[in-house]
Amino acid sequence: MASIPQPSEAQFIAQLKYCKSLPTLPAVALQLIELAEDNCATLDEFAELISFDPALMGKLLRTANSSFYGQRRKVANLSEAIGLMGLNATISLSLSFSLRGLASGQGDGALDDTNYWSRSLLTALAARTIAMELRAPQPEDFLLAGLLQDIGVLAMASMLGSTYIALYKDSIDHAGLLDQEAQRYGFNHAQAGTQLLKYWRLPERIHESVWRSHAATRAEGGGTGIERLSACVAAAAYIADAWLQGASDDAFEAAYRLASVHLDIGPERYQNIIASMSDEMPDMESLFESELVDPGILQGIQDTARELLALRNLSLSKATAEADVQIQALEQRIAMLETQTRRDSLTGLYNRLYLQHRLELEFGRAIQERLPLCVAYIDVDRFKSINDTFGHAVGDQVLVAVAQRLLSASRQTDTVARYGGEEFVVLLPDTDLEAARAVLEQMLASVRDRPCLSREDADSHVSFSAGIAALVPGVSTFDNPAALLEAADSALYRTKSSGRGQITVHDPGG
Repeated sequence: MASIPQPSEAQFIAQLKYCKSLPTLPAVALQLIELAEDNCATLDEFAELISFDPALMGKLLRTANSSFYGQRRKVANLSEAIGLMGLNATISLSLSFSLRGLASGQGDGALDDTNYWSRSLLTALAARTIAMELRAPQPEDFLLAGLLQDIGVLAMASMLGSTYIALYKDSIDHAGLLDQEAQRYGFNHAQAGTQLLKYWRLPERIHESVWRSHAATRAEGGGTGIERLSACVAAAAYIADAWLQGASDDAFEAAYRLASVHLDIGPERYQNIIASMSDEMPDMESLFESELVDPGILQGIQDTARELLALRNLSLSKATAEADVQIQALEQRIAMLETQTRRDSLTGLYNRLYLQHRLELEFGRAIQERLPLCVAYIDVDRFKSINDTFGHAVGDQVLVAVAQRLLSASRQTDTVARYGGEEFVVLLPDTDLEAARAVLEQMLASVRDRPCLSREDADSHVSFSAGIAALVPGVSTFDNPAALLEAADSALYRTKSSGRGQITVHDPGG
């Protein structure tokens, strides 16, 4: 049987322009690109255009209020969000969110069942984190460039179909994929991606970074903006691969060696990049609606980084007193990062990420050992009025006081966490409903019976509403940990509807 002739590079580029199966950017994203080319365009015009896409507007607001920008005060509207992030960052983020759906439906077998999208998102997060660590301007450009580095894979999958998708899936690594593409087709996805972004009319720095990042050289600060962007994306891709390989010691060590070829970063800065990525991973997953890394890996990542840094710094200068001081400082930094990974910065309670990890462990143990597990969802009553009347500083004092009392009334086996805002969650393992309710009643009395502030101009007594749900094997069951937490939240909602300051137990039949 005669082999099917494959297109040459020139033929591929010509066909790419007219390929009907290739996904295109949504209308709002294309209009943003066009508006960005108008030097006279105003901020209000951009805000008005984005407002036509409620989903995009919502994600931009969530981004402005996420750990990416670290605002203590909530950004309430699109104009504030654009003012906080800047116009260039808003456009880059808008395009990034618009790319979310382009990885699906690419030919027979599609790319959904590969690591394409996870690798793209991890590269984007790593590129932005590197830019922040190096204090580069416009870090969202780095996020967009990282997300687009392998956009040519989608172009080739659309043009070449199942044969290319099989090649992509069978490739051992990224460098091997580029070699196989060149051998079989005479061009690779870096060339295809560069051409596609030109057709999409993206800025030169973005489509140039796609090409250069696949063969970037060191950029120590003296290179052009495009060279620096490309080098960061190239290094970010190696870090993304290390996460996908399970974030092992060997994977991160190899990624460090490869990233150092492109960027002049020492072990401490590399550790900061990995630690910052782990801190921002939950927000990245939420914003792009994808699970990138197993939560257990995030918990263990600080230990991996500590070993890498200790070995490198010890081998470099262990004979000097200065090295001892450096190692001690690094250990303190790592200890602080470990605490930040698990703890809420305001109250000192466990944070939402650790709670979710702990809930999964306790849920699995309860099912396996047929033990009861209760979850309580707590919401401080009328907390918004405290913030509105006395300011956020006073509100923060109230939250700290409530957190301390919840913790004091808990048992050693309980896990008390701040879930977000004025919401708290308590895990009560090996505990039935009657015992769980007794613990919650004690917590409620501790919060309600004593003032939370020493202010003469304010009624500093507060209370909370709570909902409790119980997993009791053989009596009340739930499909997964999220369902158990949702049941507690549902019971909390009924408490707030019936008068607040009370505790409601979830009724499986209701």
